Amino acid sequence: MRTIIKTFSIIFVVFALTSCHKLDLNYNPVQPVTVPSSQRLPAIQANLAYSLYSQARFASYHSYYVTTRAGNSNAQTDTWNYNNINRMGAWRWHFFDVGSNIAGPAGMFIRAKEDGDNNYIGVGKILLALSYLSATDVFGDMPLEQAYNGTFNPVYDTQDKIYEGVDKMLSEGIVELQNVSSSARSMNATADLIYAGNYSKWIALAEGVRARMKLHTANFTNNYQDLLTTVNKALNGFDDAVFKYPGKSDLTYEKNLWGPSRPNPEWQFADIRNDLETSLPTDVFMKALTVDAATGVYDPRLYKLTTPGANKKYLGAKMSEGLRDLGLPSGTVYQDFANLNNGYWTADSSAYPYMIKEELYFIKAEALYYLNDLDGAWKSYRDGIQANMVRLGVDDGQVVNFMGSTKVVQDPSKLTVSDIMMQKWVALYLQAESWVDMRRYNYSKIAYPDLYYPKFALAEWGGRYIQRFVYDPQTEYVYNPKEIERLGAKVRDWVFNKLWWAEKSTLGK
Repeated sequence: MRTIIKTFSIIFVVFALTSCHKLDLNYNPVQPVTVPSSQRLPAIQANLAYSLYSQARFASYHSYYVTTRAGNSNAQTDTWNYNNINRMGAWRWHFFDVGSNIAGPAGMFIRAKEDGDNNYIGVGKILLALSYLSATDVFGDMPLEQAYNGTFNPVYDTQDKIYEGVDKMLSEGIVELQNVSSSARSMNATADLIYAGNYSKWIALAEGVRARMKLHTANFTNNYQDLLTTVNKALNGFDDAVFKYPGKSDLTYEKNLWGPSRPNPEWQFADIRNDLETSLPTDVFMKALTVDAATGVYDPRLYKLTTPGANKKYLGAKMSEGLRDLGLPSGTVYQDFANLNNGYWTADSSAYPYMIKEELYFIKAEALYYLNDLDGAWKSYRDGIQANMVRLGVDDGQVVNFMGSTKVVQDPSKLTVSDIMMQKWVALYLQAESWVDMRRYNYSKIAYPDLYYPKFALAEWGGRYIQRFVYDPQTEYVYNPKEIERLGAKVRDWVFNKLWWAEKSTLGK
């Protein structure tokens, strides 16, 4: 008995001494408290896809791609009334699911710095920059400097300051990836689901995001030449940045949120399911994809972006009106429209785009157009169209026929800004960046000739076009009321206040 007690005593002393000097009782080596960067990055990349979708979910209606089937049935998409919304998931996806996991107190930056993995810091900065740019372009002013310092009521930075911060993050991310430490752990295809650790592609994406940002302000800063330099840097080695979902999966979080399964994982804090099954393509969309209405000849991309409806017709309904559109043929039913599900971007297994190459071609075309280089703008415009058709899997012969059709400008001297913007709009189908473009051009017919004011937008808006999202009611209006009050964001017509770059824009006027 004495021997047992003595032995136990020795073990206890050794354990006690060891615990004081070597062991942390809160640390389990089998289940570590912090997750290495290589395991964090895939989840962050998936969350960014969710975040971009959460913005596009509403923006796709505000940019006239789709309208509700019933018409005047959805407050946000039909009447532009965000005053009764309970949650704005797009706010939380950016700040919590993406931002906190990158730059928060226990985010990837902390662990990557501890481990000497500056490659993960570089990629993280580029992802955070993209997330911030897309978020500020739907919300406007938002926290940046105080976003992750532990305060529950951070000060909102102005959008121009956020743009400066985005530019800084992109530059810092590029520097990290140009100087990856020899001791940094590898970034393979399992850790990096976008580029499989190809740093050159990440750098090209960073320049692409910077080009997108510079485009938003080039018109009032007279900075098209600098924009051209940036977009050319991006195109040199650019590869599409898309988050790919498995071909088949029973897991809701492994499906594209635009897909027919309408995934809404149980861990979601808000319902973010798509409404495509109860929506219709607009008349604006169908006009853009119609080559000859009399003979029923359409842009072949129509059959790639959508699938045939039951009645094999391709009607388009007016925005906010749906089947209430009095201009539709008598007896029209929803089966007379293209099915929005299971298109190239709207299947359960579709990839979700961060940025695609076509966007860069059209950015270049717009820059060259305003630099009065119509030949160069025309070439980039055609490059963008052709790249999009190839992406969607259009047959070679159909590509040749379409590129030679009246739908595509054949003479550089006849190129207009609406030619560029409408083809960019088709190429960026369902992406929130199209809404940025419409607001940059003040919803002008100069760029978008078939636009009109929605019939069911509330009369109290006075004919004004929607400009932004409301801040998340369950966080900002509860925990940060002083900032909401300072911004004036409690008024009913807050979403009609233009963002910084839209207020300053000289386009479409």
